[in-house]
Amino acid sequence: MDRRKNRSREQWGKIVDEQEQSGLTAKDYCEGRSIGLASFYHWRRLLRTNGAGTAGGSFIDMGQIDSPGVATSTGLRPWVVTLDFGEGFKLTLQRG
Repeated sequence: MDRRKNRSREQWGKIVDEQEQSGLTAKDYCEGRSIGLASFYHWRRLLRTNGAGTAGGSFIDMGQIDSPGVATSTGLRPWVVTLDFGEGFKLTLQRG
């Protein structure tokens, strides 16, 4: 098994997405594709922590956010979205 392949961030993102959609355990998926399990776990953690945009749902269409509540004076419902980038860095967006 040749486990020394240099893959891009995008390639790792696709690998992580494919494993999640495959229904296989990470171990079985990696063994079947000659991917180092430690590398897979490293990249999966890195991509999840840094919000790298895998198909798993890191995109939020702000035009689609609709939470129950009382309308504001503008007629729009209030909402709060907090993005946690780790290491104490958070970005909060709020309407209302």
